Amino acid sequence: MPKYEYINYQNKLFYIYRKIKVSQIKEEIIHEMKNYWLCDSVLKYSNHDENFFLFLREVSDLEIM
Repeated sequence: MPKYEYINYQNKLFYIYRKIKVSQIKEEIIHEMKNYWLCDSVLKYSNHDENFFLFLREVSDLEIM
């Protein structure tokens, strides 16, 4: 099972499917990439001096044991 980073956003749990630097992608095609990768949301994230787009997939069924 692949290891993902998880994020809680708007009271939902997501895992980060892709993380792309803002400088590496045109904002006009983000929606198309979101659909291509079957992602539920895209967030713009800043980490110190770098900016990223986070392509997120929702964790729908989670069972805690």
